[in-house]
Amino acid sequence: MFIPESAYSSAEFPSAATTVFVAEITCLLCSRPVGIAIDSRWPPVSTVLIRLSGSKVLRRMALHQLRCGECGANTAPTEVTERLIRRERPIDWQSEQPPRGRPPKWLVAQRAAARLREHRSV
Repeated sequence: MFIPESAYSSAEFPSAATTVFVAEITCLLCSRPVGIAIDSRWPPVSTVLIRLSGSKVLRRMALHQLRCGECGANTAPTEVTERLIRRERPIDWQSEQPPRGRPPKWLVAQRAAARLREHRSV
């Protein structure tokens, strides 16, 4: 099951690491996938974040009001899994460059020994 990127930046899950439940929702009559529901507890108390099939947008919706877009029948979760969402700060690779300045003494000695070996072999 895929958790969309917009769920990671959502204000619904404010802490750095949150356990969420991800449920695949399908139609009871025609068995078509309707979408993916995400909530911090299962079964949900009121509304859930849902991404409908064919959409990339997360919406807040009451799960009991969700109907199949093809036949209009009722829906139900078919597979519920527990996931851990970690929200980490973005890495700025421009500022995370290697340190500048004088190299360590062991590296200077290693480079000098390599140059000496190279000079002797020529």
